[in-house]
Amino acid sequence: MTYQQAAEWLHNLTDPERSGLTRAFGRRLSLDTTVALMDALGHPEQDLPAVHIAGTKGKGSVAAMIEAAAHAAGHRTGLFTSPHLVSWRERIQIDGVPISEDEVAHLAERVRPVAEQIDGPRGRGATFFEVYFAMAMLAFADHEVDLAVVETGLGGRLDATNVITPLLSIITTLGRDHTRILGESIEQIAGEKAGIIKPGVPAVSAPQPPGALKIMEATAAAQGCALAVARPMTGVMRPPSEPEQFVPGERPRLTQTVRGDYDGQALTAELSLLGDHQLVNAGVAARACEALTQAGVAIGAQAFGDGLTRARWPARVEILATRPWLVLDCAHNPESARALMSALRRHLKYERLALVLGVSADKDAAGIADELREASYVVLTQADMPRAMPAPQLAELTAGTWDTVEVIEDAAQALAAARDWAGEADCICVTGSFFVVGELMGRACVGV
Repeated sequence: MTYQQAAEWLHNLTDPERSGLTRAFGRRLSLDTTVALMDALGHPEQDLPAVHIAGTKGKGSVAAMIEAAAHAAGHRTGLFTSPHLVSWRERIQIDGVPISEDEVAHLAERVRPVAEQIDGPRGRGATFFEVYFAMAMLAFADHEVDLAVVETGLGGRLDATNVITPLLSIITTLGRDHTRILGESIEQIAGEKAGIIKPGVPAVSAPQPPGALKIMEATAAAQGCALAVARPMTGVMRPPSEPEQFVPGERPRLTQTVRGDYDGQALTAELSLLGDHQLVNAGVAARACEALTQAGVAIGAQAFGDGLTRARWPARVEILATRPWLVLDCAHNPESARALMSALRRHLKYERLALVLGVSADKDAAGIADELREASYVVLTQADMPRAMPAPQLAELTAGTWDTVEVIEDAAQALAAARDWAGEADCICVTGSFFVVGELMGRACVGV
């Protein structure tokens, strides 16, 4: 199978990430298909030294920090995340590098005959996510990784990744997202996320709302395992950076200094991911790496600090240019949009803010817009995919939020309009959707 043949097959699989995460899809969630895949492939997930991460916000950032720290400590690492921005290859990484097209083709060739023999629940065949997770398990087994960092796709209890028995379970910050599938209340969502907690396997959590934490503690107690709530790290405040500090045309490198405790030692490090919310994520990563050390995957304080500096997680307050600033961020719910605005204010000095905003149809568009209301100029757009909210509908749902708004359905043209409007002292931020950001990256509209 060539990469082109693999890509065609993968593209034709059922993919709710792109078509829409509906209640009907949620009712059909089950581990049966993934269990059947693992059984037919010889259970590559068994005996895999892994970290399993669920949560509403921050799970990708925490995954990136842990992977980078483990790699800095000399361990061979595997990383499985979703969604991707430009290429499927991003979802499976070995030692921080996406797998090659040839390896995608090889893995797909091994999984395809198995997947095509499986009938999922209620006649549903294997989805893209289930197939790609199976490919990841094979890749990690092939490369004999010392640690696999595995991020859930949706929820936890019935997520395809929940067939693994990890060394450690992690639940990052919870919020109200995917409510049509996971439940309307934070307690219902916590119950779904806590479904990754396994008997006797230690668990780490970010600080949570009291109702959510109560559910998680009860789940951990029922499973006979310890649940540690991580303490956020402390950020050392700096004046916001000005464009003049950087060479025009060169990509700026910004970090924030963080302090905390690691394995009983005072730690100071440079964190490559920006925003106060990353202080919470860094605290979770620290507690997780301490637990991994106790489980036999040694990660010392120096390696952990190096990992914080090396960690990269694209399109999360990612600054690509100056004069004007150009920032990419995949804030796709109100809490994430609030964190984005806090990060922009803390780290960048600018006069006016221009937004290029597109959201998926199942998101809280009005809530996201309300958190971004200080923008001076907004271009509403949409990704070229079925799940995207049409830009005119987005305009209706957010009417009255901003004074100056344009509706431009093509994302590249929307970004061009923002660039025409912005002056050198301004900031342009593309946000609201993984898919809008990924489309602009894939079309080379922004430097990566």
